[in-house]
Amino acid sequence: MNTLILYDTVYGHNFELGEYIHQNLLPDSSLLSFKESLTVKLDNIDLLILCPCTSGEGQLTVNEEKFYNYLSEFSLKSLTYYIAGIGDQNFGRENFANAVNIFDQRLQYQHARQLGPSLKIDYEDIDNGQQIITKKISKYLKTRK
Repeated sequence: MNTLILYDTVYGHNFELGEYIHQNLLPDSSLLSFKESLTVKLDNIDLLILCPCTSGEGQLTVNEEKFYNYLSEFSLKSLTYYIAGIGDQNFGRENFANAVNIFDQRLQYQHARQLGPSLKIDYEDIDNGQQIITKKISKYLKTRK
């Protein structure tokens, strides 16, 4: 199974989340920043894990926006994805980890298969988020065997 984990980060939280997934759950995967993502042929990826960072008033970062547009170049019907992003609830309900929503809508629109409901994690509750992610990805991996 070809697995790609992409992250973007301002304060390091989403990088740490991507690294956690890579080291503890999917050690054979590739871990890249969104900045490096445009070199990847998504046709070769079975499982895509996104750990996006929300910028400003709920927008994607510049590198995430480039990848968001890049997604339209591929048929994603055979792609399974999972999105988990760390944000700050102090930015309000509409803006909190909104990059998760943006990517989820785009991937659904392109008929990619969702591994499980996307997850927004407050930066003060990362341990709980990691537990949820571990359960979701472990359950998925058991079905693949």
